[in-house]
Amino acid sequence: MTNRKAASLKVVPDEIEASEAAIAEASKQSAPIVQRLASHRDRIDLALKELESERFDLISRRDLLRRQAEAVEAGLNMHIEDIEATMRLYEGGLNGLPAQE
Repeated sequence: MTNRKAASLKVVPDEIEASEAAIAEASKQSAPIVQRLASHRDRIDLALKELESERFDLISRRDLLRRQAEAVEAGLNMHIEDIEATMRLYEGGLNGLPAQE
């Protein structure tokens, strides 16, 4: 069997300071990325709210037009029924009179 020597690691204070500085620099670089991400999220949220508002407006307009169309149809149906009732009266009245000689 071969014996392996365990490697002895030496921590050099200069290396620790350099690595801490590198980590600090990396954290400073990620801050603008986080801000940019938050800015994009805010824009997306605003766009979604605008679309929801537009959708609500269109639904309201559609419902209003539907109610108006139903009112027009009901009004026309009333006139048609009135004309038909008048025609029935005239036809019934003409048929109910004695024939002229």
